[in-house]
Amino acid sequence: MLSILSLLTGASVHRTVARVKRNSIFIALAALFLLTAYALAVAAGAIWLAGIYGPLAAVLFLAVGALLIAIIVLVVMSIINAREARRARDRRAALESLATVGIGLVRAQPLLTAGVLAAIVAANLMGSKRED
Repeated sequence: MLSILSLLTGASVHRTVARVKRNSIFIALAALFLLTAYALAVAAGAIWLAGIYGPLAAVLFLAVGALLIAIIVLVVMSIINAREARRARDRRAALESLATVGIGLVRAQPLLTAGVLAAIVAANLMGSKRED
């Protein structure tokens, strides 16, 4: 039984690894061509703007545009990180309040707590027997 199960999972693992390798190769190729297209689009924009404003102004215009986009991306990233930190802080506070309630219950009702713990331990001991 165990050999059949390991054979089935081994085959699925090998298929999964092969699929991930294949997908990563295609994603790398797509990323390469996307970066090439981006570079060519920037070069075409620079050539077009150079015909209108001159070469120096065109390059400066594209540099300022890239700088503004980078600043916007960094601001969005900081907003998302701050929101995530706030959510983590709220979750931690909720967990701490739950732990405080639990400790308060242990102090207020020690016999009830001991009974509940004994029941959990007994259920784990009774339910863990295996018959192979």
